[in-house]
Amino acid sequence: MVEILGKEIPNEMNEMTIQQFEEITEIHANDKLDVIEKHLEVFKFMGVPEEIEDVNFEVFKEYISKFNTAKVPSSELLKRFEIDGFTYQAYDEEFKLTAKDTKTIEKILSNKHKGYISEVLAVLFKRTDLTKTEHYTDAHIKQKAKLIRELKAEVAVPYLVAVASAINNHVEKANEATNGLEQN
Repeated sequence: MVEILGKEIPNEMNEMTIQQFEEITEIHANDKLDVIEKHLEVFKFMGVPEEIEDVNFEVFKEYISKFNTAKVPSSELLKRFEIDGFTYQAYDEEFKLTAKDTKTIEKILSNKHKGYISEVLAVLFKRTDLTKTEHYTDAHIKQKAKLIRELKAEVAVPYLVAVASAINNHVEKANEATNGLEQN
């Protein structure tokens, strides 16, 4: 937590929720805002008083620096969690993306709509008492995403890195295979 204008706000991944992380990510991705506007919007979203707009620019830069001092979260992937008596599990022994997971995640990432990070996690974490078919329905993914948004952001970051890495590896291998076919 950091204090800005008398307001304690979370800045560490183990303090903010995935929903807060998603909102901050969306603000920073907004190409209609300049760098200063992005920081102002993040601070306002996190509950910093409107007076943030009136502080001396040097003080404002110090607030940005304080907020950005968050430590890099662990790269450990959370295997499972429990909510409302139900267990949600991402993997058994080792994390692997299935073809169906990848297809569903790529569909989500193709439009990067609000809440896409929690939806990606909703694809990966499957409720242990349901069938494979139920895991991939849009309604079920949306419902799980709502629950996942309340988890701490430290859960999301390692999965975003792992998914990006896995998808990049799939793309590279597909390109290599295609190039090999073209050369024959």
